[in-house]
Amino acid sequence: MMKRGSCFSFFITFGPILFLSILLFCSCSGNKVITSPTPFQAECLQGLYFEGNDGSFLSDSLRIGPNLRNNFDSKVIEMAIAVNLVNDLEKFLDNQLESFEKLELKTRMMAKVLKMNLELQSLMAAIDCEEEKAGQIASYMEKELRRKERNLTVAAIVTGAVVGVGAGIILMADNPQNDWAEYLGIAGGLTEVFLGLSILKLDRKILINHPKNILRDVYFSKERPEYFPPSTWYYFNSKKHSDEKVSLKEQLIKRWETYNLKEEEIAVVLSDGGAYSPEQLKARAEMLDQLESQLSLISKDLLYFTNQLQKLY
Repeated sequence: MMKRGSCFSFFITFGPILFLSILLFCSCSGNKVITSPTPFQAECLQGLYFEGNDGSFLSDSLRIGPNLRNNFDSKVIEMAIAVNLVNDLEKFLDNQLESFEKLELKTRMMAKVLKMNLELQSLMAAIDCEEEKAGQIASYMEKELRRKERNLTVAAIVTGAVVGVGAGIILMADNPQNDWAEYLGIAGGLTEVFLGLSILKLDRKILINHPKNILRDVYFSKERPEYFPPSTWYYFNSKKHSDEKVSLKEQLIKRWETYNLKEEEIAVVLSDGGAYSPEQLKARAEMLDQLESQLSLISKDLLYFTNQLQKLY
């Protein structure tokens, strides 16, 4: 039976280590998936809804006659279809129009161009909002993981120091019957192993929801999502304005599949939401950034279209 002094020595020696082990076990063995502290998709897509008759683009494309083809290239013609300016351009090329009629047409055409540009910018703002949120949450998770890893590393160092000092004091007592040094070494070693495993277990994930998934809709959808402006969706999918006859959407998806959509990312990135690691959040942010950049090319073509109209004035 252990004497009172031995019990006291046992508590003094092993008490801090046992307390530290219990504390760390309770803090590190819980659920590895945490919930996002703020809603992911609250304001980004809020109020972004566009109505439109998508069939009008087909009917406009059938109205393209030799007059337009002789005066404009395919990029201008496709943009005219997207902005619904085919009839207006046909009229503007009519030399019999009075000056006030041409001024009225000019005003109407520029109003449609401005409307398309504002719709495009609103969509890009929503995409940028989601991109920044994904990046912010990834940064938040990485900071939390670094903080916990630092705390566990410090605890492992302290444990090693306690074991070393305690073993030294026991050995200095020079008692051949004393086995406390061995016990202390075993307990300290187990604690350090536990701390090392706890560091490896810190690969936490965060649960976020995005039922309106822009990436999924761009990747899979044949029909226009309600938050995509009709004109933007048409031009984004059109192949006729490209010299390579490849749409902006197809170019984007090819880059996604090459650089971003690895097997471990596809399931969560193209779903309604789920448990994201920091790396998966960064992949999502990169894909959103690429989508925004690809849509910005439409703004470039819209400027080119406006410059071509200016030459007619």
